[in-house]
Amino acid sequence: MLFWKMKMMMPKNTFLYIPLLFLYCCQTTPVQEDLYFKLRTEIYPNEGGSIALEDGLFKSNTLRTIHAKPNDGWVFDHWEGIIAGMNNPTEIIFYGDHDIRAVFIRDTFNIRTLAGGKGKGYAMNQFNYPTGIAYDQEENLYVSDMHNHRVQKWMKGATVGITVAGGNDYGRAANQLNEPGKIAVDPLGTLYIADTENHRIQKWYNGASEGETVAGGNGAGSNLNQLDTPYGIALDNNGLLYVSEIDNHRIVRWDHGAKKGVVVAGGNGRGMNTDQLAYPMGIAIDKNNNLYVADTYNHRVQLWTPDANEGITLLSAQDSELQSFNYFTGITIDQNNKLYLSDYENRRIVEFDIEKKKLKIVAGGNEDGDGPNQFSHPFQLISKTNDFILVADAKNNRIQKWKLEE
Repeated sequence: MLFWKMKMMMPKNTFLYIPLLFLYCCQTTPVQEDLYFKLRTEIYPNEGGSIALEDGLFKSNTLRTIHAKPNDGWVFDHWEGIIAGMNNPTEIIFYGDHDIRAVFIRDTFNIRTLAGGKGKGYAMNQFNYPTGIAYDQEENLYVSDMHNHRVQKWMKGATVGITVAGGNDYGRAANQLNEPGKIAVDPLGTLYIADTENHRIQKWYNGASEGETVAGGNGAGSNLNQLDTPYGIALDNNGLLYVSEIDNHRIVRWDHGAKKGVVVAGGNGRGMNTDQLAYPMGIAIDKNNNLYVADTYNHRVQLWTPDANEGITLLSAQDSELQSFNYFTGITIDQNNKLYLSDYENRRIVEFDIEKKKLKIVAGGNEDGDGPNQFSHPFQLISKTNDFILVADAKNNRIQKWKLEE
Protein backbone atom coordinates (compact mmCIF):
# COMPACT_ATOMS: atom_id res chain seq x y z
CA MET A 1 0.00 0.00 0.00
CA LEU A 2 2.89 2.37 0.88
CA PHE A 3 4.63 1.61 -2.41
CA TRP A 4 1.44 2.36 -4.35
CA LYS A 5 1.05 5.73 -2.61
CA MET A 6 4.61 6.67 -3.49
CA LYS A 7 3.96 5.76 -7.08
CA MET A 8 0.88 7.99 -7.21
CA MET A 9 2.95 10.92 -5.84
CA MET A 10 5.65 10.64 -8.53
CA PRO A 11 5.46 12.64 -11.73
CA LYS A 12 4.10 10.83 -14.72
CA ASN A 13 6.60 8.68 -16.69
CA THR A 14 9.14 8.63 -13.80
CA PHE A 15 9.24 4.82 -13.79
CA LEU A 16 10.18 4.84 -17.45
CA TYR A 17 13.56 6.45 -16.57
CA ILE A 18 14.50 4.35 -13.52
CA PRO A 19 15.29 1.10 -15.43
CA LEU A 20 17.29 3.04 -18.02
CA LEU A 21 19.26 4.83 -15.32
CA PHE A 22 19.89 1.51 -13.57
CA LEU A 23 21.22 -0.09 -16.76
CA TYR A 24 23.47 2.91 -17.50
CA CYS A 25 24.98 2.88 -13.99
CA CYS A 26 25.68 -0.83 -14.07
CA GLN A 27 27.44 -0.94 -17.44
CA THR A 28 31.25 -1.54 -17.31
CA THR A 29 33.75 0.31 -19.52
CA PRO A 30 35.11 -2.04 -22.19
CA VAL A 31 38.79 -3.05 -21.59
CA GLN A 32 40.98 -1.80 -24.42
CA GLU A 33 43.29 -4.52 -25.68
CA ASP A 34 47.03 -3.79 -25.84
CA LEU A 35 48.40 -3.27 -29.32
CA TYR A 36 51.42 -5.26 -30.44
CA PHE A 37 53.55 -4.78 -33.51
CA LYS A 38 55.84 -7.19 -35.27
CA LEU A 39 59.59 -6.80 -35.69
CA ARG A 40 61.13 -8.55 -38.68
CA THR A 41 64.89 -8.30 -39.20
CA GLU A 42 67.23 -9.42 -41.91
CA ILE A 43 71.02 -9.69 -42.22
CA TYR A 44 72.78 -9.00 -45.51
CA PRO A 45 74.79 -10.96 -46.34
CA ASN A 46 73.85 -13.78 -43.99
CA GLU A 47 77.40 -14.38 -42.79
CA GLY A 48 78.01 -10.69 -42.05
CA GLY A 49 76.83 -10.54 -38.46
CA SER A 50 73.82 -10.58 -36.16
CA ILE A 51 71.24 -8.26 -34.62
CA ALA A 52 70.96 -8.00 -30.85
CA LEU A 53 67.16 -7.65 -30.77
CA GLU A 54 65.07 -10.71 -31.49
CA ASP A 55 62.25 -10.81 -34.01
CA GLY A 56 58.77 -10.98 -32.50
CA LEU A 57 55.89 -8.95 -31.12
CA PHE A 58 56.50 -5.76 -29.14
CA LYS A 59 53.95 -3.68 -27.25
CA SER A 60 52.88 -0.37 -28.77
CA ASN A 61 55.01 2.65 -27.77
CA THR A 62 57.86 0.41 -26.57
CA LEU A 63 61.31 1.94 -27.02
CA ARG A 64 64.08 -0.57 -27.76
CA THR A 65 67.73 -0.41 -28.77
CA ILE A 66 68.76 -2.37 -31.83
CA HIS A 67 72.43 -3.25 -32.34
CA ALA A 68 74.03 -4.79 -35.41
CA LYS A 69 77.08 -6.82 -34.36
CA PRO A 70 79.49 -7.77 -37.15
CA ASN A 71 81.21 -11.14 -37.27
CA ASP A 72 84.99 -11.30 -37.45
CA GLY A 73 86.17 -10.06 -40.82
CA TRP A 74 83.09 -7.89 -41.37
CA VAL A 75 82.07 -4.28 -40.68
CA PHE A 76 78.61 -2.78 -40.15
CA ASP A 77 77.75 -0.47 -43.06
CA HIS A 78 74.16 0.81 -42.75
CA TRP A 79 70.51 0.10 -41.90
CA GLU A 80 67.73 -0.29 -44.45
CA GLY A 81 63.93 -0.45 -44.07
CA ILE A 82 61.90 1.31 -41.40
CA ILE A 83 65.26 2.54 -40.08
CA ALA A 84 67.72 3.85 -42.65
CA GLY A 85 71.02 5.32 -41.60
CA MET A 86 74.52 4.82 -40.25
CA ASN A 87 74.06 5.01 -36.47
CA ASN A 88 74.65 1.71 -34.71
CA PRO A 89 73.22 0.98 -32.20
CA THR A 90 70.04 2.97 -32.67
CA GLU A 91 66.61 3.18 -31.03
CA ILE A 92 63.22 2.20 -32.44
CA ILE A 93 59.68 2.90 -31.15
CA PHE A 94 56.92 0.45 -31.97
CA TYR A 95 54.17 2.52 -33.60
CA GLY A 96 53.72 -0.10 -36.29
CA ASP A 97 55.30 -3.18 -37.81
CA HIS A 98 59.05 -2.88 -38.39
CA ASP A 99 61.02 -4.39 -41.25
CA ILE A 100 64.73 -3.75 -40.75
CA ARG A 101 67.80 -4.90 -42.62
CA ALA A 102 71.40 -4.65 -41.36
CA VAL A 103 73.97 -4.43 -44.15
CA PHE A 104 77.56 -5.52 -43.53
CA ILE A 105 80.62 -5.29 -45.75
CA ARG A 106 83.93 -7.16 -45.73
CA ASP A 107 86.62 -5.67 -43.48
CA THR A 108 89.27 -5.14 -46.13
CA PHE A 109 90.71 -1.98 -44.60
CA ASN A 110 94.35 -1.93 -43.55
CA ILE A 111 93.68 1.27 -41.58
CA ARG A 112 90.32 2.55 -40.45
CA THR A 113 88.74 4.75 -37.80
CA LEU A 114 87.05 2.49 -35.29
CA ALA A 115 85.53 5.26 -33.12
CA GLY A 116 85.27 9.04 -33.34
CA GLY A 117 86.96 10.89 -36.19
CA LYS A 118 84.07 13.39 -36.36
CA GLY A 119 86.01 16.34 -35.00
CA LYS A 120 86.32 17.56 -31.42
CA GLY A 121 83.01 17.62 -29.56
CA TYR A 122 80.65 16.19 -26.96
CA ALA A 123 78.25 14.29 -29.21
CA MET A 124 78.02 10.52 -28.84
CA ASN A 125 80.09 10.00 -32.00
CA GLN A 126 82.79 12.50 -30.94
CA PHE A 127 85.67 12.81 -28.49
CA ASN A 128 87.66 15.61 -26.94
CA TYR A 129 91.19 14.24 -26.58
CA PRO A 130 90.78 10.48 -26.02
CA THR A 131 93.83 9.04 -24.26
CA GLY A 132 92.85 5.63 -22.86
CA ILE A 133 91.34 2.54 -24.47
CA ALA A 134 90.43 -0.96 -23.30
CA TYR A 135 88.64 -4.05 -24.64
CA ASP A 136 86.26 -6.34 -22.74
CA GLN A 137 85.68 -10.05 -23.30
CA GLU A 138 83.12 -9.38 -26.05
CA GLU A 139 85.41 -6.94 -27.90
CA ASN A 140 83.41 -3.91 -26.84
CA LEU A 141 85.66 -0.84 -26.81
CA TYR A 142 86.01 1.57 -23.87
CA VAL A 143 87.52 5.03 -24.38
CA SER A 144 88.54 7.60 -21.77
CA ASP A 145 87.42 10.91 -23.27
CA MET A 146 89.76 13.13 -21.26
CA HIS A 147 88.49 16.67 -21.77
CA ASN A 148 84.85 15.54 -21.78
CA HIS A 149 85.52 13.94 -18.37
CA ARG A 150 83.82 10.68 -19.27
CA VAL A 151 84.37 7.10 -20.42
CA GLN A 152 82.51 5.94 -23.51
CA LYS A 153 81.58 2.38 -24.44
CA TRP A 154 81.45 1.49 -28.12
CA MET A 155 79.84 -1.89 -28.66
CA LYS A 156 81.41 -4.08 -31.31
CA GLY A 157 80.52 -2.57 -34.68
CA ALA A 158 79.08 0.61 -33.13
CA THR A 159 79.21 4.01 -34.80
CA VAL A 160 78.19 5.90 -31.64
CA GLY A 161 79.25 5.59 -28.03
CA ILE A 162 77.39 5.29 -24.73
CA THR A 163 78.57 7.10 -21.59
CA VAL A 164 79.31 4.50 -18.90
CA ALA A 165 81.30 6.61 -16.41
CA GLY A 166 81.40 10.33 -15.65
CA GLY A 167 79.88 12.70 -18.18
CA ASN A 168 78.61 15.01 -15.43
CA ASP A 169 81.11 17.82 -15.99
CA TYR A 170 84.45 17.73 -14.18
CA GLY A 171 84.55 17.32 -10.40
CA ARG A 172 85.38 14.94 -7.59
CA ALA A 173 81.91 13.62 -6.73
CA ALA A 174 81.34 9.86 -7.05
CA ASN A 175 79.58 10.33 -10.40
CA GLN A 176 82.26 12.64 -11.81
CA LEU A 177 85.75 12.43 -13.27
CA ASN A 178 88.44 15.05 -13.85
CA GLU A 179 90.57 14.43 -16.94
CA PRO A 180 90.60 10.63 -16.89
CA GLY A 181 93.81 9.07 -18.21
CA LYS A 182 94.22 5.43 -19.07
CA ILE A 183 91.75 2.68 -18.26
CA ALA A 184 91.50 -1.08 -17.77
CA VAL A 185 88.57 -3.49 -17.73
CA ASP A 186 88.35 -6.84 -15.94
CA PRO A 187 86.65 -10.04 -17.21
CA LEU A 188 83.35 -9.01 -15.58
CA GLY A 189 83.26 -5.70 -17.44
CA THR A 190 84.24 -3.63 -14.39
CA LEU A 191 86.13 -0.46 -15.31
CA TYR A 192 89.20 0.90 -13.56
CA ILE A 193 89.86 4.54 -14.38
CA ALA A 194 92.93 6.67 -13.69
CA ASP A 195 91.06 9.79 -12.52
CA THR A 196 94.18 11.83 -13.06
CA GLU A 197 93.38 15.31 -11.74
CA ASN A 198 91.47 13.86 -8.77
CA HIS A 199 94.56 11.78 -7.88
CA ARG A 200 92.54 8.60 -7.45
CA ILE A 201 91.57 5.37 -9.19
CA GLN A 202 87.83 4.86 -9.66
CA LYS A 203 86.20 1.47 -10.00
CA TRP A 204 82.93 1.48 -11.93
CA TYR A 205 80.85 -1.68 -11.93
CA ASN A 206 79.04 -2.55 -15.12
CA GLY A 207 75.87 -0.42 -15.27
CA ALA A 208 76.74 1.67 -12.18
CA SER A 209 75.92 5.39 -12.03
CA GLU A 210 78.76 6.14 -9.61
CA GLY A 211 82.35 5.08 -9.10
CA GLU A 212 84.12 3.76 -6.03
CA THR A 213 87.59 4.96 -5.03
CA VAL A 214 89.95 1.96 -4.75
CA ALA A 215 93.30 3.78 -4.67
CA GLY A 216 94.33 7.27 -3.60
CA GLY A 217 91.64 9.87 -3.15
CA ASN A 218 93.54 11.55 -0.32
CA GLY A 219 94.86 14.47 -2.32
CA ALA A 220 98.06 14.72 -4.33
CA GLY A 221 101.09 13.48 -2.41
CA SER A 222 103.84 10.90 -2.06
CA ASN A 223 102.52 9.03 0.97
CA LEU A 224 101.53 5.44 0.25
CA ASN A 225 97.84 6.24 0.76
CA GLN A 226 98.12 8.98 -1.88
CA LEU A 227 98.67 9.26 -5.60
CA ASP A 228 100.13 12.15 -7.57
CA THR A 229 98.87 12.44 -11.14
CA PRO A 230 98.04 8.77 -11.73
CA TYR A 231 97.95 8.06 -15.43
CA GLY A 232 98.81 4.50 -16.51
CA ILE A 233 96.85 1.55 -15.19
CA ALA A 234 97.00 -2.24 -15.49
CA LEU A 235 95.54 -5.38 -13.89
CA ASP A 236 97.50 -8.59 -13.35
CA ASN A 237 96.15 -12.15 -13.52
CA ASN A 238 95.01 -11.93 -9.90
CA GLY A 239 93.12 -8.70 -10.49
CA LEU A 240 95.65 -6.63 -8.56
CA LEU A 241 95.89 -3.01 -9.62
CA TYR A 242 99.07 -1.30 -10.85
CA VAL A 243 99.24 2.48 -11.27
CA SER A 244 101.90 4.73 -12.81
CA GLU A 245 102.24 8.05 -10.99
CA ILE A 246 103.67 10.69 -13.29
CA ASP A 247 104.76 13.19 -10.64
CA ASN A 248 105.93 10.61 -8.08
CA HIS A 249 108.07 8.84 -10.72
CA ARG A 250 106.93 5.44 -9.52
CA ILE A 251 104.65 2.45 -10.09
CA VAL A 252 102.52 1.27 -7.16
CA ARG A 253 100.46 -1.88 -6.67
CA TRP A 254 97.20 -1.75 -4.75
CA ASP A 255 95.97 -5.09 -3.43
CA HIS A 256 92.26 -5.86 -2.99
CA GLY A 257 90.78 -3.62 -0.30
CA ALA A 258 94.14 -2.02 0.51
CA LYS A 259 94.33 1.41 2.10
CA LYS A 260 97.91 1.90 0.92
CA GLY A 261 99.91 1.06 -2.15
CA VAL A 262 103.20 -0.84 -2.46
CA VAL A 263 105.98 0.63 -4.60
CA VAL A 264 107.01 -1.93 -7.24
CA ALA A 265 109.12 0.27 -9.55
CA GLY A 266 110.90 3.59 -9.13
CA GLY A 267 109.99 5.75 -6.19
CA ASN A 268 113.53 7.05 -5.77
CA GLY A 269 113.00 10.46 -7.29
CA ARG A 270 113.28 11.47 -10.90
CA GLY A 271 116.31 10.03 -12.64
CA MET A 272 117.68 7.52 -15.12
CA ASN A 273 119.42 5.11 -12.78
CA THR A 274 118.21 1.50 -12.83
CA ASP A 275 116.10 2.11 -9.69
CA GLN A 276 114.58 5.34 -10.99
CA LEU A 277 111.97 6.53 -13.49
CA ALA A 278 111.10 9.90 -15.02
CA TYR A 279 107.42 10.74 -15.51
CA PRO A 280 106.31 7.17 -16.38
CA MET A 281 103.06 7.01 -18.32
CA GLY A 282 102.23 3.63 -19.83
CA ILE A 283 102.48 0.24 -18.09
CA ALA A 284 101.73 -3.36 -19.04
CA ILE A 285 101.74 -6.69 -17.17
CA ASP A 286 102.45 -10.07 -18.79
CA LYS A 287 101.14 -13.49 -17.71
CA ASN A 288 104.11 -13.93 -15.35
CA ASN A 289 103.44 -10.59 -13.65
CA ASN A 290 106.48 -8.96 -15.20
CA LEU A 291 106.00 -5.21 -15.33
CA TYR A 292 106.85 -3.21 -18.46
CA VAL A 293 107.12 0.56 -18.01
CA ALA A 294 107.08 3.30 -20.64
CA ASP A 295 109.65 5.46 -18.87
CA THR A 296 108.52 8.50 -20.81
CA TYR A 297 111.06 11.23 -20.09
CA ASN A 298 113.95 8.77 -20.10
CA HIS A 299 112.90 7.65 -23.59
CA ARG A 300 113.22 4.00 -22.64
CA VAL A 301 111.29 0.84 -21.74
CA GLN A 302 112.08 -0.74 -18.38
CA LEU A 303 111.34 -4.32 -17.32
CA TRP A 304 110.74 -4.89 -13.61
CA THR A 305 110.42 -8.53 -12.61
CA PRO A 306 108.32 -9.36 -9.50
CA ASP A 307 109.99 -8.15 -6.28
CA ALA A 308 112.91 -6.55 -8.19
CA ASN A 309 114.64 -3.48 -6.76
CA GLU A 310 115.94 -2.34 -10.13
CA GLY A 311 114.70 -2.28 -13.69
CA ILE A 312 116.28 -3.70 -16.83
CA THR A 313 116.40 -1.51 -19.93
CA LEU A 314 114.85 -3.26 -22.94
CA LEU A 315 114.81 -0.29 -25.31
CA SER A 316 116.22 3.21 -25.18
CA ALA A 317 116.77 6.28 -27.31
CA GLN A 318 120.29 5.02 -27.97
CA ASP A 319 119.10 1.96 -29.89
CA SER A 320 120.70 2.22 -33.31
CA GLU A 321 118.35 0.00 -35.28
CA LEU A 322 115.79 2.80 -35.60
CA GLN A 323 116.00 6.54 -35.34
CA SER A 324 116.01 7.87 -31.80
CA PHE A 325 112.88 7.26 -29.74
CA ASN A 326 111.11 10.33 -28.45
CA TYR A 327 108.75 9.93 -25.45
CA PHE A 328 107.09 6.55 -25.06
CA THR A 329 103.53 7.20 -23.82
CA GLY A 330 101.73 3.88 -24.32
CA ILE A 331 102.73 0.24 -24.06
CA THR A 332 101.02 -3.12 -24.44
CA ILE A 333 102.10 -6.73 -24.76
CA ASP A 334 100.32 -9.32 -26.90
CA GLN A 335 99.85 -13.06 -26.57
CA ASN A 336 103.04 -13.73 -28.55
CA ASN A 337 105.28 -11.77 -26.20
CA LYS A 338 105.61 -8.76 -28.49
CA LEU A 339 105.65 -5.23 -27.13
CA TYR A 340 103.89 -2.39 -28.94
CA LEU A 341 104.89 1.15 -28.03
CA SER A 342 103.54 4.56 -28.93
CA ASP A 343 106.59 6.66 -29.86
CA TYR A 344 104.79 9.92 -29.19
CA GLU A 345 106.92 12.66 -30.77
CA ASN A 346 107.77 10.46 -33.75
CA ARG A 347 104.02 9.89 -34.32
CA ARG A 348 104.44 6.15 -34.78
CA ILE A 349 103.91 2.73 -33.22
CA VAL A 350 106.90 0.43 -32.78
CA GLU A 351 106.80 -3.34 -32.39
CA PHE A 352 109.51 -5.03 -30.31
CA ASP A 353 109.84 -8.80 -30.35
CA ILE A 354 111.22 -9.51 -26.88
CA GLU A 355 112.52 -12.98 -27.69
CA LYS A 356 114.14 -12.11 -31.04
CA LYS A 357 115.17 -8.59 -29.96
CA LYS A 358 113.82 -7.19 -33.22
CA LEU A 359 112.30 -3.77 -33.83
CA LYS A 360 110.07 -2.45 -36.58
CA ILE A 361 107.64 0.39 -37.24
CA VAL A 362 104.11 -0.97 -37.68
CA ALA A 363 101.95 2.20 -37.80
CA GLY A 364 102.39 5.90 -38.47
CA GLY A 365 105.80 7.46 -38.83
CA ASN A 366 104.47 9.78 -41.53
CA GLU A 367 104.80 13.07 -39.64
CA ASP A 368 102.05 14.81 -37.69
CA GLY A 369 98.67 14.88 -39.42
CA ASP A 370 95.10 13.64 -39.64
CA GLY A 371 95.49 11.45 -42.72
CA PRO A 372 94.50 7.79 -42.41
CA ASN A 373 98.16 6.74 -42.18
CA GLN A 374 99.16 9.50 -39.74
CA PHE A 375 98.94 10.18 -36.00
CA SER A 376 98.83 13.31 -33.90
CA HIS A 377 99.44 12.68 -30.18
CA PRO A 378 99.20 8.85 -30.06
CA PHE A 379 98.69 7.67 -26.47
CA GLN A 380 97.43 4.32 -25.18
CA LEU A 381 97.30 1.35 -27.51
CA ILE A 382 96.08 -2.23 -27.19
CA SER A 383 96.61 -5.49 -29.03
CA LYS A 384 94.55 -8.60 -28.32
CA THR A 385 96.14 -10.68 -31.06
CA ASN A 386 99.04 -10.27 -33.44
CA ASP A 387 96.89 -9.19 -36.40
CA PHE A 388 95.86 -5.66 -35.38
CA ILE A 389 96.44 -2.83 -32.92
CA LEU A 390 94.17 -0.05 -31.70
CA VAL A 391 95.60 3.39 -31.00
CA ALA A 392 94.09 6.36 -29.13
CA ASP A 393 95.00 9.17 -31.55
CA ALA A 394 94.19 11.91 -29.07
CA LYS A 395 94.57 15.18 -30.95
CA ASN A 396 92.72 13.73 -33.96
CA ASN A 397 89.91 12.69 -31.59
CA ARG A 398 89.70 9.16 -32.95
CA ILE A 399 90.58 5.55 -32.28
CA GLN A 400 92.50 3.97 -35.16
CA LYS A 401 92.67 0.29 -36.04
CA TRP A 402 95.76 -0.82 -37.95
CA LYS A 403 96.12 -4.30 -39.39
CA LEU A 404 99.57 -5.71 -38.88
CA GLU A 405 101.57 -7.28 -41.67
CA GLU A 406 102.50 -10.91 -41.16
